[in-house]
Amino acid sequence: MFIFLDIDGVLVPEKKFDKPVSQEEYMKFDTYCLNEFENVLRSFEQAKVVISSSWREIFPFEVIPPLFSLDIRARIVGATPLLEAKIIHNFQFLRHQEVIEYLCQNQAEDSHWVAVDDIPEHYAPDSPVVATDPYIGFDQNAAKQLVQYLGSFRK
Repeated sequence: MFIFLDIDGVLVPEKKFDKPVSQEEYMKFDTYCLNEFENVLRSFEQAKVVISSSWREIFPFEVIPPLFSLDIRARIVGATPLLEAKIIHNFQFLRHQEVIEYLCQNQAEDSHWVAVDDIPEHYAPDSPVVATDPYIGFDQNAAKQLVQYLGSFRK
């Protein structure tokens, strides 16, 4: 099972930017949001995380896993592909299509997946998405929803 993870509005809530922050500070996840997310992951050891955030366009992938706790880093298995511009115009739900493309490229089309994103409109209706409040980020409510999705995949 895969968790497709957005970062801004999820692990980096907008409240962080109520005052200016340095690039170094920007690269730090909110401790509360990270703890809530990682605690869910620790209960579902088979879940793998794929970065679906715009961070994959800004930073090399290698800088992202070290931002997680040691026991979680190895489960950050990749990032969704950037689709070619000529393809993008044909799809209304861009992140959703990137998820499908990632699963296809990794021979995992039949795998269960859930996205965690602050913009659920990136995904087709009825897609498995845990929507976060961008100002707050990943909180207890998001954790409960993610547990429900991941728990349903075990059955």
